[in-house]
Parts: sequence; C-alpha cells; structure tokens
Amino acid sequence: MSLAAAGRVVSSTTTSSSTSWPQMERPNNDDDGHQSISSSVPAIMNYVSAETTEMSTRRDLGGGDSTLVGVIWEPKQVNVHNARLSATEMSLDKNGFELQRSAEDVVGKCQEIDFCSQDDVVDSYYPICETLVENSLKGSTSTPTITCVCAFDHNVRSNDHSSVGEIKASQIMTNDVGTAMPQVQNPAGIVHADYTSISGPRRLGDLSHPPKLNDVLRPKLLSQKRSSLLDPSIVQEALDGKRRYAFINIWRSIDQDNPVKDNHLACIDSQTVDKSELRTFKIHYADRVGENYFACPSSPSNEKQHSWCYYPDMTIEEALFIKQWDSRGNIADGGSERSTFAIHSAFLDPTAPKNAPPRKSIEVRCIVIWDKE
Repeated sequence: MSLAAAGRVVSSTTTSSSTSWPQMERPNNDDDGHQSISSSVPAIMNYVSAETTEMSTRRDLGGGDSTLVGVIWEPKQVNVHNARLSATEMSLDKNGFELQRSAEDVVGKCQEIDFCSQDDVVDSYYPICETLVENSLKGSTSTPTITCVCAFDHNVRSNDHSSVGEIKASQIMTNDVGTAMPQVQNPAGIVHADYTSISGPRRLGDLSHPPKLNDVLRPKLLSQKRSSLLDPSIVQEALDGKRRYAFINIWRSIDQDNPVKDNHLACIDSQTVDKSELRTFKIHYADRVGENYFACPSSPSNEKQHSWCYYPDMTIEEALFIKQWDSRGNIADGGSERSTFAIHSAFLDPTAPKNAPPRKSIEVRCIVIWDKE
C-alpha cells in the first residue's frame, strides 16, 4: 500500500469531508534519546473514528496520493510490545506476521541489489522473495501443496528520500493525464490492512489479465509476450473457492550499515481484531479501483483489545512476513482460526536516538495459490 504522510493530526478526533494524510506523532519520553531493551514502547497510532464510513483518494501513476475524502481521524496512544522478547513466537498462519532470519547466501545477494532500480529488484530480488515465501509455507499448514508463488509489486520507503536516491525505472508510466515515474514512499503511519473482501479477489483476478499501466511487471510481461502473470484458469478456480490463495508481503530493511532505530513497522496480532473495527478505503487509479481497510480503535466493551507488536533493530539480514489476505482466513471465510491479514502501521519511537539513521526499507508483494482441494 502506498500511503503518504502529509498534513498533521491533532490529539483529538479530526473531522473533514476532505483532509490531508496524517503525520506520525511521537509520544513524550522522559528519557529522550535513550534507547534500551524494553518489553514495550508507547506509540501514537493513526486510527479512524468508528463514525467513519467510506473513504477515498486518487492515486497517480507514480504512486502518489491526493487528499482524502470522508476520513475522521482518531489518533490513540498504545503500547507496542517487543516481539523479540515474547514468550510465544508470532506466526504467519495464526497471528498474521512472523520474523525470519535469512540465510547467509540470501543476505549476500541482497547486499548486491540496487533497490532503487526497478529492473534489478524485479530480476534479482523478486525471485528471492518467491523462494522465501515458498520455503516458509511448505509443510506449515494442512492445506494442499503450493501451485505457484509470484512476486508482482513492491514499494521502497524512507523518511528521508535523499538517503535512498531516486527510483530508476525502464518504463515511464503514461496515460491521458500525463506521465509519472515511481517514487520513494514515506513510511505508512496509518493503521491499515492492504486488501479487503472486495479488493483481494479483484486483485487476484487482475493478475490473470493484461498488466495495468502502473504494474511494475508490465515491461517484463510485454517483452516476454505474456498476456498475464497468472494462468486465468487457475485464478478462476481460486476465485470459485476450489483453491486457497493468499497475498504475502516481505518487508526488509535495505540499510546495509544500520539497524532500524525509528519509524518501525508494527503489526496487530490478528487474533485481537474484530471485523466490526474495519472501514473501507477506496483508491481510484487511472484504470482501476483498489480498496484497503483502515481500522478504528478497539471498543472498550470488546473482549479483545488490539495487541501491537514490533521487532526493534531490524537489519538487512531479516525479513518480516506480513499476511495481506488469505482466502481461508478467519475474516475471509468466517470459520477458521487462521489469520486473514495483519493490520499494521509505522510509528515513531519515543526512545529512538535523536540522531537515528533514516529508515530505508522495501516491501514486496507475493501471490500464493495452492493446489485444488
């Protein structure tokens, strides 16, 4: 999801028919600039109010977003637990996310990739992510074996774009409005999930059709004379419920010198999310409409309260697996304990050093389809 951080959110609920993206805010900290190992840190998360209904924005070809319509922001201070110190490891299947340390040869390959080059990412890093996902999911569930794993999209993010450089792309995206180049994105400081019950199946269907104008794989598929990334017959079987499918995000720091000290990515344990807390956010592209979920805070009357987790000091040697949609998940099918997705957000750490290096990261989206059940 490409979310820009713009504008400002005040400490109380903010209402507007048209508003800006909120900035992340940092809670007060008595030990300012002193970072130590602790079981949790406070964070201010940009939720939306329960009174929010439908929200929307327009996205240009380069990935930038316009102002928002229909949003009522409700920032809330929460405790974010250090998942490295958790007595129980988080798992992709149950909790919606998990951390994995990459093998030495994988780390070596990552250190050689120019993550600002779309061609290098597609040609060199996408296959790495596909292998990581396939190896992680093999034997992890009781479902049939995997038919395919395909990486199809990515974002590079930093709170200091100049520290990363400009994105280099072989394709300049053009439509009747104009042209655009891909951009480095800001850390997404919004409490959100990347797909909905509508956009998950729709995005799967899109991958069985000719690539859209802003699809990063468009040049490669056209050069290979392929009409689509995925086999339409296999996709249709998945959409008909005959196959399980899932979108998995691989998040990695691309800073070869520093661990992530601020602008961390945090996830909510999916077992603590209620479907009633989700609100639909529509994204109008030049040639399609996408949807995400934004989330409201847990109601005080709810038995389950959101449990936030993060992994401090992440390095290029680690990959955070985040589930974006699972057709056999609890929210998707209503009859399973398996997670459907992990709601997540970046946040500002009040214990971060004042001279913390910029966060530099990449996230790659993969689609997984299993054999027929």
